[in-house]
Amino acid sequence: MSKKNSDRENKSDNHNDSDSKSSKRPKPRRNVIWDNTREFLSNTTLHGFRYLLDAKSSWFERLWWLCMVIASIVVCVILIRKVWIKWDETPVIVIFADTSNSVWKIPFPAVTVCSETKPRQRVFNFTKAYHERRSTPSTISAEDLKIYHDMLLLCNNPESDGPEFANESSIETLQKLAPTRDDLFLKCLWKNLSCGDMFYHTLTKDGYCFTFNMLSAENMFRTENLHKDYYHVAIQNDSEWNLDKGYPPNTNVNTYPLRGPSYGGVEFEVVLTTDTRDMDLVCRGPVQGFKVWLHNPAELPNMGQNFFRLPIQYQSAASITPKMMDTSEGLKGYSPRKRRCYFPEDRYLRFFRIYTQRNCELECSSNFTANICGCVPLYMPHGQETKVCGGGKQKCIQDALEELSLRKSVLMMKTDSLSDVEACDCLQACTELKYDAEVSQAVYNLSNYMDNADSDIANGWRIPSGLVIYFAEDLFTTLRRSELYGGVDFVANCGGIMGLFMGFSFLSLVEIVYYFTIRLWRRVKESSATVAAQ
Repeated sequence: MSKKNSDRENKSDNHNDSDSKSSKRPKPRRNVIWDNTREFLSNTTLHGFRYLLDAKSSWFERLWWLCMVIASIVVCVILIRKVWIKWDETPVIVIFADTSNSVWKIPFPAVTVCSETKPRQRVFNFTKAYHERRSTPSTISAEDLKIYHDMLLLCNNPESDGPEFANESSIETLQKLAPTRDDLFLKCLWKNLSCGDMFYHTLTKDGYCFTFNMLSAENMFRTENLHKDYYHVAIQNDSEWNLDKGYPPNTNVNTYPLRGPSYGGVEFEVVLTTDTRDMDLVCRGPVQGFKVWLHNPAELPNMGQNFFRLPIQYQSAASITPKMMDTSEGLKGYSPRKRRCYFPEDRYLRFFRIYTQRNCELECSSNFTANICGCVPLYMPHGQETKVCGGGKQKCIQDALEELSLRKSVLMMKTDSLSDVEACDCLQACTELKYDAEVSQAVYNLSNYMDNADSDIANGWRIPSGLVIYFAEDLFTTLRRSELYGGVDFVANCGGIMGLFMGFSFLSLVEIVYYFTIRLWRRVKESSATVAAQ
């Protein structure tokens, strides 16, 4: 054999040896991953995936199946996104509770009565002082001018006359000139209580009024944060009732706030009087009589909202229907914005111990007015460092409250960009109690009815008015906030959609995790062991 042929044979043997060695080398790791993926696609329970790598299928069939799989995934994503939006935006529904509640389980409404007579004319003639103040030159005395300016805190004051800030003497003047309890109440009928036991002074937007069945200042306010210059509520009764939990179990009949034991009859009746010698039309205008507000015992009365009138020499009968809404415990996991209400622990009020929407709005108005005007109206709760606005700030107060109302309506959805003063964030309380009243009226001529009428009534100086309040029904239906679309519903809907379009189940998820974790790790480990052995 020639040397040339021998060399050629040696090269051929070397080439064969190298081919043999290369065939025994382990595949790169990327090939292991691809082989694992091919195995998954060939064996997965998800519909359509096994046809993507089927060797018996043509390229057209594979392309068609690829389009179907992609279309199914896209449809799933679109529908699941809609399900997510529904879960995120409307998780709460308000429905009627399964059973009715008895009125015995809730307190009788707090009743606040305000007379339209502000200064008693026999004590201070506001009409005379008004004309003396407006005359040119002014003829009003310095003493009367001081009282006149104090009364502008309650009387109509379109020109913002008077000092910018009030003081303790201004509050004392309002108390001295206001009608007393004996001036207003002729007779009270509630169990065996007298008018003095039932009604206590309360400071409202309309001045010093009288309230029945409201919580005391200690139960309602955080007195440690409240000013000490004057009182807002003079009631001293201790309360065992809680807005969120109601009355404690086995509470006796004499608990406070008081409860109405039945319905359809006279539960609460008072006879009020208006002394014509004290009426002053310049202060409050031509409408005379009383304002009556029925409210939650845990709320400070705001006479600017939801009151009804009791005219002079008329009797108003108010048939009460409670409106109560509570919230299921399942909603506690949601944010207040999603459930649209606050539980007691969710929202802190600086001046009130009990959160209600109206208490929150009153505190917000106080903070906003103090920020704009440097003071607050006398009826708003405030801290020791905040001043009380005088007659010279009335225009500023009106403008501030109008601006606050506008901001709450226009910028309601932009609270993140507002300061704490501007963003009131006063959602409803998760447990809310209100009272709707259907009011009827009739002429009330007490002087002809009573044999021994009061001499002032008989002479027509004191004109009586009657007020009757009672529950319309013994039972009422509670509204309840509950989950419209919870987490279980979301998972079930997503599973149904993915099962319909892809045959996806929980075990399909387990299968995916298995193939691309445990099984892939084992194949990579086996490949690495083979490389190490060679």
